[in-house]
Amino acid sequence: MTPFLQFDIALVIIITLAKLGGYLSYKLGQPSVLGELLVGIILGPTLIDFLHLPFFTDEHLAETIAHLAELGVLLLMFIAGLDLHLTDLLKSGKVSALAGVLGVIVPLTLGTMVGILFQMEFISAFFMGLVLSATSVSISAQTLMELNVLRSRVGISLLGAAVFDDILVILGLSVFVAVLQAGADINIWNIVLIFVQMVVYLGVALGIGIWLMPKLSYWVEDLPISFCTEESCP
Repeated sequence: MTPFLQFDIALVIIITLAKLGGYLSYKLGQPSVLGELLVGIILGPTLIDFLHLPFFTDEHLAETIAHLAELGVLLLMFIAGLDLHLTDLLKSGKVSALAGVLGVIVPLTLGTMVGILFQMEFISAFFMGLVLSATSVSISAQTLMELNVLRSRVGISLLGAAVFDDILVILGLSVFVAVLQAGADINIWNIVLIFVQMVVYLGVALGIGIWLMPKLSYWVEDLPISFCTEESCP
């Protein structure tokens, strides 16, 4: 089979089984994303290792599917963002911040303790706890949208907590990796520099999202690059 045909077959199988898993999960009274996740686990390296079966000979197939998965996450977050306003997230700031902090501290502590219980080194156990602290914002958004509570007070607070949680975990991982790489040469200024870089990045990202993107969207909308005619355009 050609690489393109292998890609088509893999995509059809993945989408079909994901939709089937989502439907079964819905019938059991659970969000469809739960069934889709379980299908992904079954098809993934944990069990079947679907993309490495003998009839898939294209060595780039797994990378292509991974890129499509990342694109799907971006589109999902974009769809969720269309239903939310930044002011709504800011109103639930205190609740989201508290839930986000606890969502990092509790799994970090428990994960580290479990790692030590299994005789792991403290550094390895701490890293495991830090990784377990991460929350998937995309999964949270999908679940809230399916339950039709994304715009509710609880839904906004949960999504804000997931965002706050991920920011803290990314910051923690950045500091952890920097400390490991620096070794004995680590000092307080290296950690401060990481904080400054993340604050600058978040500031630039917010600036682009709040001020630049709306103006750019209006400008592109006015360009004569659409295929519709004056009669068909709204």
